[in-house]
Amino acid sequence: MTHQNQDSSFPECNSVDRSVLELLQLGDTVAKSKATVLISGEAGCGKKTFAHYIFQKSQRAQKKLKILNIKDLSKGEQLASLETALTEALGGTLVLAEVGYLSSAAQGRLFQAIQDNADVRFLVTTSRNLNLLVKQNEFREDLFYRLNVVNVKIPNLAERIGDIEFYARHFVAKWAQVHHKGTLELSSDAIQLLNSHRWPGNIRELESTLERAVLLAEGGLIRAKQIQIQVVTDGKATLEQAVLSSWKPGRTLNEIERNVILEALKHHSGNRTHTAKALGISIRTLRNKLAEYRVMGIHA
Repeated sequence: MTHQNQDSSFPECNSVDRSVLELLQLGDTVAKSKATVLISGEAGCGKKTFAHYIFQKSQRAQKKLKILNIKDLSKGEQLASLETALTEALGGTLVLAEVGYLSSAAQGRLFQAIQDNADVRFLVTTSRNLNLLVKQNEFREDLFYRLNVVNVKIPNLAERIGDIEFYARHFVAKWAQVHHKGTLELSSDAIQLLNSHRWPGNIRELESTLERAVLLAEGGLIRAKQIQIQVVTDGKATLEQAVLSSWKPGRTLNEIERNVILEALKHHSGNRTHTAKALGISIRTLRNKLAEYRVMGIHA
């Protein structure tokens, strides 16, 4: 079951993943109050989209919405920009994106505004660990507690069961319409490839990848060969790299299979459901394989 957002301006506020559906239900609830909401998660996972969702569901939906991305501003620009945003958002809602990059002066001004009970609904996002920043004396502890009234952690795309395929089909339809490509479908090998990727750029990366694939599509079908995934080397082995590097002289097929399964399991942080889906096997098959490995003294 998907959660349908009544405002078609934000169609990405849908999901088939249970954890995301629960977050959307929480969004429905907190939207009715004036409580400050702190939305955390990796870049590209949909933090600002979730903030938009809360705004659209709130009693201030017909009032002003001001968005200020702190990361786009230099330290010297932040205080004046925040002051302007606070003024423009009076009576409405202010979305402060990447609040973890606020300068000390801007942190002080924001704390003052909250203390003075300014007529502004604050929705703030961060991809940085504010708890850690507080411990490192880079973020005011008192401000953190005022912002952290309701805490929402957006899961990474790779952690959402079913959402990669769900969003992929949505983006294919969206960009096929934009680029006048008619009706396009994803082949089974394309879906398998999409599910096997970690998506470090999350939903944002998936959308750009699917737009490229739409442009390359022929005959109404997007195949795996038309999906150009850009692998960013960050020191972490990806599933694709594990497959490519599995064979070495003297290795048997069973050894290659075992190495790929164990690498995939490690890649998905031990999550068997995600690992099985990425490998294109059933969870039962994966469990049987792991049971075989335990008999061999290999524990995963």
